[in-house]
Amino acid sequence: MMFDSLVWISGMPRSGTNWLAQIFASHPDVRLKTCPLFSYEFKNAMGEESSPEEWGDFFRQVYLTQSEYLDQDYLRRENAVPAFPEREVAPRTLAIKSTRFHHLTPSIIEKVPMIVFVGIVRHPCGAVHSWLTNPLEFPAGCDPLREWRSGACRTTGPEEYWGFDAWKRVASMFLALEMRYPDQFHLVRYETLTAHATAETRRLFSSLGLSWASQTERFLADSQSRHTEHKRGVFKRPDVADRWRSELSPKVAREMIDELVGTPLERFIQPVGA
Repeated sequence: MMFDSLVWISGMPRSGTNWLAQIFASHPDVRLKTCPLFSYEFKNAMGEESSPEEWGDFFRQVYLTQSEYLDQDYLRRENAVPAFPEREVAPRTLAIKSTRFHHLTPSIIEKVPMIVFVGIVRHPCGAVHSWLTNPLEFPAGCDPLREWRSGACRTTGPEEYWGFDAWKRVASMFLALEMRYPDQFHLVRYETLTAHATAETRRLFSSLGLSWASQTERFLADSQSRHTEHKRGVFKRPDVADRWRSELSPKVAREMIDELVGTPLERFIQPVGA
């Protein structure tokens, strides 16, 4: 095997997956690839019926393949994500970032014993608000007050997950996987990562056997010290996590929150540290 460890960063769209992925990419011994199953090179190449051997070959090919999308070159040119100069020639960890194909997660965990999933969950009001206000992701002409729950205007296939109902399905699956596979599934709250970026990253890296890197420390400080309005950018002030409180429809926010109170998903709407 050309790499020693394999990490899959997973979450709903607009939940901080890109920032978390760049935190991993900042480690010199990590090679990051973005959603291979959505890329031109590997579009829908794998499914629930894929064998362990096929998954192994898939990950090896992803590790070796360079492309505009897989390596986020277009975002780097737009200064939305950084270039990290400190890099091992052959990084020992392959990290994959994806906001799609969540239905494949249980199958991948069962068939690829070396893989570790890192699932990130953002407060549903924050995730949904970020989607509704993003012209790159929310279709023009659609009504946010009609689409916030189903996400039907944006969902084009089983690999797509948009809206509050999809958030509930994914978050519920993450909780179940965390319980069933404690060594292969790690859960991160976006709000906790935002509030305690260095401590949470240190904890996560340690659990995955990654050393602490000065380049990561510098990126964490830089990513939260300035703000870009680029919708896929990773340079955001911490207070962006609470923007929904003043901008999202109070009726929509109340409906989401009321629906989660008293359920296992309530942990994702609790204040950090509660």
